[in-house]
Amino acid sequence: MKDFFLNKKTSRLLLIGIAVLTFLVLLGIAELAVTIVNVLANRLQFEVYTITFVALVGFAVVLSVTTTVVFYIMAKKAQKLIDGLSRVAAGDYSAEIDYRRGDTFTKVYKNFNSMTKELRSVKTLRDDFVNNFSHEIKTPLFSIQGFANLLLEGGLTAEEEQRFLTIISEEAGRLGKLADSTLLLSKLENQQFLGERAALRLDSEITDCIIMLEREWDGKHIEIDSDLTPVRIDGDGAMLRQVWINLLSNAIKFTPEGGKISVSLRREGGSAVVKVTDTGCGIPQEELSKIFEKYYRSASAKETAGNGLGLAICKRICALSGGDISAESRTGGGSTFTVTLPIS
Repeated sequence: MKDFFLNKKTSRLLLIGIAVLTFLVLLGIAELAVTIVNVLANRLQFEVYTITFVALVGFAVVLSVTTTVVFYIMAKKAQKLIDGLSRVAAGDYSAEIDYRRGDTFTKVYKNFNSMTKELRSVKTLRDDFVNNFSHEIKTPLFSIQGFANLLLEGGLTAEEEQRFLTIISEEAGRLGKLADSTLLLSKLENQQFLGERAALRLDSEITDCIIMLEREWDGKHIEIDSDLTPVRIDGDGAMLRQVWINLLSNAIKFTPEGGKISVSLRREGGSAVVKVTDTGCGIPQEELSKIFEKYYRSASAKETAGNGLGLAICKRICALSGGDISAESRTGGGSTFTVTLPIS
C-alpha cells in the first residue's frame, strides 16, 4: 500500500485497472442476466431482454465510473495523510492537515493534528530546557569548579576548607533548584490546563503554607499578619501551593529583620483575591512589567539567592487556573502581589 500511495504513476495504472476490471465483471453479470431473460422469454420478447441488456450495461458503466471516482478520492485523502506522516518522520512537527467537517477522514486528520501538536510541545519543552538551563547553569558550575580546584591545590586552613565546602554545597543545591524550576516551568508552558481539580479551602491552604515557612519568617523576627476569609474554589491544590510558597518566600527574603508581612484573602464578586504585602526594599516602577519574565531578576534582587523563575511559574499557574497575578511596588516602600482566581 505504501508504494501505491507514494508512486503516482502506479496509482493511476491501478485505478485504470480497477475501473476496467469492474466494468468487465459487471458487463459479464449483465450478459448472464440477459441470457436468463432470453431463455425465460423463449426468444419471444426480444424487446424486453434487449432493453434489459442496455439498462444493465448502463448500470455497469455508471457503477464502474462511480467506483473509480470514489477510489480516487479516497486515495487522495490517504495520500494527504501519507505526506503528513512523511514530514513528521523527517522531523517537521509543524505538519497539519486541513479538513472540513463531515469529511470521511475527519477523525483521522484530527488525531494526526493532535499528534503533531503534542510533538511540537515536547520539542519546545526540550529546546527551552536545553537553551535556558545551559545558560543559567554556567555561574554555579564555574563557582563549584573554582572552589573545588582551590581545595585540590591544598595549603588552606581548616576554616577556609570549611567555608569553600559550604559554598560548593550551596551552589550544588542552587543547581538542583534551578533544574527543578526549569523543568516545572517548561512543563507548565506546554500545558493547556492543570491536573485534576478538586474543591479547596483556599484559606486553609494559605495558612498551611504560612506555617510551613514559620522557621524562615520567625528566624528574621518578621511579623505575619493574616486576614483570611473562608473561600472555596475548584483548583489544583499542589500547583496553587507553589504560588503561595513562592510569594511568601519572596516576601520573607526581601523583608528586613523585624519587618512585617500581611496576607489577606477576600471574596470579590465571583473571584477569590489573595494579597501578599511586605515591607521590603520594593521594586522600581520601570521593572514591574518584567518581573514575571523567565530568568529576570530586578536590580534589588541581585544580592539575594534565586534563579528568576519563581514569579514566572506563579504567572503560568494562575493563567492555567483561569486567574491572574499582578504586582504593585515602589522602591523602598515594599511590594504587594495580588492573585485573582475564579470561584466555581
